[in-house]
Amino acid sequence: MSDLITITGNLTSAPERREVGGGAVMATFGLASTERRLENGSWVDGHTNFYNVSVFRRLAEHTLRSLEKGQRVIVVGKLRVRRWEVNGRTGVSVDLEASSLGPDLMFGVATFEKDLASSASATSATQHGTDGWAADGADIPGAAQTGAGGLDDDQREAAPVPDLVGAGAWGAPGAEEQTPF
Repeated sequence: MSDLITITGNLTSAPERREVGGGAVMATFGLASTERRLENGSWVDGHTNFYNVSVFRRLAEHTLRSLEKGQRVIVVGKLRVRRWEVNGRTGVSVDLEASSLGPDLMFGVATFEKDLASSASATSATQHGTDGWAADGADIPGAAQTGAGGLDDDQREAAPVPDLVGAGAWGAPGAEEQTPF
């Protein structure tokens, strides 16, 4: 059985690279999550849970390039609790297969660098109409007559394009690749 959960904690070990079947990349690291509570006006540490985190494919590559031991992160993934036995000893292991992972910005600042290889495949999918997030507006009420967002073609062409902070990193390849988030 597995449950999708979100955990914030600190890396107890540096991400370690492994190769799995078919040449896929895997990264593993330890994660500690400590309960904190306010007692008599002071914060005190409570119980600490320890997790074995596994990350696969492109997310593993990004993890290996981005994270270090001690960093505070937010992990979303499938939780698996399993019993083990080795040489007559038994125990329970709590494993987390991460589907999303990033720094906890409550404790620091991060800079985002877009992966050009993944953005090129996303651009290709959008151009070929296979991206489920790229809607043409046909399923939006009232958009059938005027197109997406309720604007007709002339209004859309005349509408000013807002200057968005950090939008350069989401533009075409070769554009500025750093964002403030």
